[in-house]
Amino acid sequence: MGDVNVSLETYAGLCALMADTGGDLEKEFVIAGSEGVGREDWTAAKEYYTARMQDPADMGKTAMAFMPLFQAAQARMRGGGEPGSLEMFAKVHAEMTNRKDPNDPTKKLDHMIVIAENGFTHAKWLEMEGYWTPRVGSDEFPEYDPELAMKFRELLQKETDRVLGIVR
Repeated sequence: MGDVNVSLETYAGLCALMADTGGDLEKEFVIAGSEGVGREDWTAAKEYYTARMQDPADMGKTAMAFMPLFQAAQARMRGGGEPGSLEMFAKVHAEMTNRKDPNDPTKKLDHMIVIAENGFTHAKWLEMEGYWTPRVGSDEFPEYDPELAMKFRELLQKETDRVLGIVR
């Protein structure tokens, strides 16, 4: 792995733009080209940064540097707003946790089915999780908002009751 001509920040921005390409290299090349990055440079950057993020010797440093850059690029793409409502986040979470597989009620319904039924691609759901989890998940995150967290817990309980058919 030698030098790469694409900065981590540029790579993260390209990854955000490519979130829904499904790994289609031709689509990736078109997007990279529209941002001034040629095929060879994109391929080299993708191989380089993927290898760095998977290398145990890197100890997650590259991935930890990548995520805030990637999330900032996603925020710029959506104009800084929420990727979806807190209500929708709670609804999908409740369904992912509590819906059962109709073919085997001892198992949870595949989360990819829940995501798709609620109008998300996997990439868009990950964006939603990346946005809301630090805000409502734990005070370990600097973005944590106790009022939003309380609202989320109330919404999650309401949605869980709906999924389970509980009337309170």
